[in-house]
Amino acid sequence: MAKKGIVLGYLVFVILVICLYFYFNQVRPVEKGFELKKIVIEKGEGVQEIAEKLEDEGLVRNSKFFEIFAFLKNVRSKFWPGEYYLSPNMSLKELIQILTSQHLSEERTITIIEGWTTQEIADYLARENIVSRDDFFTGLREFNDENYEFLHDSPEGAGLEGYLFPDTYRVYKETTARVIIEKMLKNFGQKLDASLRAKIKNQNRTIFETLTMASLVEKEAASDLERRVIADIFWRRLANDIPLQSCASVNYILGTSKHQLSYEETRTVSAYNTYLNRGLPPGPINNPGLNAIQAAIEPVSTDYWYFLAGPQGETIFSRTIDEHNKNKAEYLK
Repeated sequence: MAKKGIVLGYLVFVILVICLYFYFNQVRPVEKGFELKKIVIEKGEGVQEIAEKLEDEGLVRNSKFFEIFAFLKNVRSKFWPGEYYLSPNMSLKELIQILTSQHLSEERTITIIEGWTTQEIADYLARENIVSRDDFFTGLREFNDENYEFLHDSPEGAGLEGYLFPDTYRVYKETTARVIIEKMLKNFGQKLDASLRAKIKNQNRTIFETLTMASLVEKEAASDLERRVIADIFWRRLANDIPLQSCASVNYILGTSKHQLSYEETRTVSAYNTYLNRGLPPGPINNPGLNAIQAAIEPVSTDYWYFLAGPQGETIFSRTIDEHNKNKAEYLK
């Protein structure tokens, strides 16, 4: 009897070891990386072909274990054709859940507008029933930046404001915040190409500083030429230790979009208030588009030092403070 108990205990131990091996080497995610990989499942493809694609892309450790797991979950014939974006940090359970959910193959188009803040992006995605605000901000907090070289010069604790590239995207009907964030960051990495990064480096600036400037410029003018002139004014002010006095920074604090601020509003106490504080604000105040980023990198040199927004949305530039005050008296009645 004792011998049978020993044998039974040994079998239980062996089974436990096998189960632990199966989990730690096959079921759990391949890695912690956040990078998404595109997988296309064609109509008529079976679990073996799907498993091999996943192994080839580094999404699973072993295609055969994926097949076994699919068999145990009774989903071998339930994979849906379509285009999927999957991450190596997804477990086998998550991968199978996504690949066997029919509704995920339905796509929707979302458009992120230039100059939107992360708050506005979150509101939009919730309004469109894409992902909830809480899920989006959780995705931002849990994001791992190790796969994105362009994030490495941002200060510790800085978020992704400025890097969520505005564009039109196609996403599955019930996508995740992680997928959307990944799409926007990958797009940012492509748009801020090697030539633009080289120019930033040659200017002895960081990508983070340039994005912060671009986010101000994005909100200060509508035309590309005006943005480039304003960028020149702001960079020269910084070089001469003159406050930027950007209305966009105060609007960011107040959550408004006023063309003309009151004196009291310009006294709002905040590190982002460029009327009260010299230098750039602590970080980007929105997510600028490519034109604003290019304006910050390639400003147009002028002898202007001041500007204001006219009643029709036009920008009026001035060379001296006297000229600027005269323009304010004339246009801001």
